[in-house]
Amino acid sequence: MPKLVSIKDFILFLGPIILITAVLYYMIGETIYVSMSDWWSMKPSFNFVGLENFRRVISTQRFWIAFRNNVIWILIFVIPTSFLGLVIAYLMMISGKETIFRTIFLIPTAMSMVVSATIWIWMYGREGAINTILNALGFKVSYGWIDNPRTALYALIFVTVWLYLGFAVVIFEATIKGIDKSIIEAAKIDGASDFKIFYRIILPLSRSGFLVSIPLLSLAILKLFDLVFVATRGGPGLATDVLANYMWDATFSMRFFAYGAAIAVVIFGLSLVIVIPYALTALRRWFGR
Repeated sequence: MPKLVSIKDFILFLGPIILITAVLYYMIGETIYVSMSDWWSMKPSFNFVGLENFRRVISTQRFWIAFRNNVIWILIFVIPTSFLGLVIAYLMMISGKETIFRTIFLIPTAMSMVVSATIWIWMYGREGAINTILNALGFKVSYGWIDNPRTALYALIFVTVWLYLGFAVVIFEATIKGIDKSIIEAAKIDGASDFKIFYRIILPLSRSGFLVSIPLLSLAILKLFDLVFVATRGGPGLATDVLANYMWDATFSMRFFAYGAAIAVVIFGLSLVIVIPYALTALRRWFGR
């Protein structure tokens, strides 16, 4: 008869999981509760006001600008980063230099977001490295890339591609290694080129990699705050404002705690819109339905 788990083992392994889960859901519950209160100043107040804070949030122009920037960020960032990660992972595999290239692409991923933002502030400056290179090539660029409302958002999106590309490469490297090698070997015997193997075999059989990378990268953008806060504070104007930065301003700059909590709940709801379809798809795959 198998030995039952001792109380010591239970506390050692399951205790921290239960504690973290309890704290996590308590914080979520408290945020939802505050979002429906009248805590609109430094003095805490928990009188129930229903959905009034949510009505105020969605009636502001800034909310929709931040929401639009988040959507643009996800659309431009997620799919290209995932596809580029797949291409680089495949090139790494066929070149046989996986360790070298994996290290190169993982270095930005391992860097602090604050440090990365500081580096790119210098790079994007009027006299920074980007403009120095462009001017040397004959392009006359005299503005700072994150100072210009027309380029600031796309400049920061590029930084996130640079930061998360290594993450995507690792995901697709594992995906490609999971593909039956006999299929690739048979294609090579039939004379298929590396490009045809990628297009006909690797790309169609990498759906599981996209299933992981797309939701995770989308969630990373929904909670993106530190890069925007350090690089632009949402500016110039509201050109790079995102929901997380708006939440910070409402909560800690304007001291509208209930208002900020309502924005946090909106971000949480948008995260669920991404996570729930992913979880259902993953469960269907695991249980073969």
